[in-house]
Amino acid sequence: MSFALALAGSAPAAAAQRNITLASITHRDSLENGMRVIVIENHALPLATVDVVVKTGAMSQDTTDEGVPHLFEHMLFAEYRGMFNRSFAEDVGNLDGSYNGETNEELVSYFLTLPSRNVDKGIDVLATLMRRAHFEKDELNKERMVVLDELSRDVSDPRLRLDLAVSRLLWGTGWPQKNTMGSAFPLFSATPQRLDVIFHHYYVPNNAALVVTGDVSAPKVLDWARSHFGGWKREPDPYATQPVPAITPLAASLDTVITGDVHNVRVMLQWQGPSVRTQQADSYAADVLSQVVNDDESQFQRELVESGLFQSASMGYKTQAHVGPIEFDGVTTMENLAAALTVLQTELSMMSSESYFSPEDLKVAAKRRRIAQSFDLELGPALAFTYADWWATSGLDYTMTYGDSLTTRTPADLQGFVQKYLVGHPFVIGVLVRPEDADKSREMMAEYLQMSENK
Repeated sequence: MSFALALAGSAPAAAAQRNITLASITHRDSLENGMRVIVIENHALPLATVDVVVKTGAMSQDTTDEGVPHLFEHMLFAEYRGMFNRSFAEDVGNLDGSYNGETNEELVSYFLTLPSRNVDKGIDVLATLMRRAHFEKDELNKERMVVLDELSRDVSDPRLRLDLAVSRLLWGTGWPQKNTMGSAFPLFSATPQRLDVIFHHYYVPNNAALVVTGDVSAPKVLDWARSHFGGWKREPDPYATQPVPAITPLAASLDTVITGDVHNVRVMLQWQGPSVRTQQADSYAADVLSQVVNDDESQFQRELVESGLFQSASMGYKTQAHVGPIEFDGVTTMENLAAALTVLQTELSMMSSESYFSPEDLKVAAKRRRIAQSFDLELGPALAFTYADWWATSGLDYTMTYGDSLTTRTPADLQGFVQKYLVGHPFVIGVLVRPEDADKSREMMAEYLQMSENK
């Protein structure tokens, strides 16, 4: 899943057992207003997480509203008023809980972790947060400065600047649909009236889910959901009239050089990958490929890391409904950069051959997934974040068959994925180097682009 997160068995019997286990702890239902209710029971600890997730985020913004979905995450907490005018922090504190929010490309979520005895009240608090949202000018001025401060901190981190620069080039005109933090001008331009319009367009029950995990009873959670969210009025599908724009394919490979106070050289490559909604088989292959090449004993690691050319090297795919990125991330030195890039390009090219991936490679990856599953299913309250992401991006039906689908991937599937998305396809390469190495690095980037075109 997101950058190769996997819960899967290594054989049909193990995969079947995994599905039985997931089915036994996963309960799904819907309220009459269309809000989904997802409950994952785990009674190991007397704790639970309550998460309200909305299908919005960067994907639903344009250039005039970049950052507004992220701003909602701050504004809802700041503007909350409970009984006796209590703040959100006060109400959650009275429940002995903690809280936070998350905004990414395809969801915004608001969650509490608290003793399981207080889940009913926790759901009530989040229902108040969703259903009584309002936006005042003074609070907006405060919270927009908080978000702008976060933007400034990100810009000051050289590694994040590299990721930002590469991603901007990768998505081109589609960058607003991937820019989760936002941009300064739209944030300064946001008004309470504009926030209210956008909020009530996307924050509707039939575009939201309540995810509760941990020491809870599914029937009780459903009753509490009906009690606190049942009166939330269903509205038209927010994407029926305003669908998410299609991502424009990258037309040609591009490069960028970022400078900073760093000791090593960070190399990042990104390609536009599959959509989990329309290219599911490719998303499975992407996750298996990541697991195989990231294994310490893989050929990829031997040639890149054990050789000493890279200090670290990894690949991953971020599962998204509206085209997820495929990424290579490596650390090397200026002295090794030229040789490291040459070997990297050679390995990527070799991945498209029939002999690069073997059935044994896939068996090892499946075994590691089975071990990871044993730990992942014991996460208890923390499973809420995983399920919220699955629901918003790929859907729970995809999740329930995920293990089986990864287990049936073959070396030919991985070879086909490499041919379809990586070798011979446009990409963006960026490096993070010291200022004095910038010119030399630009020359190497130009040589790498030429080398990739000739493969």
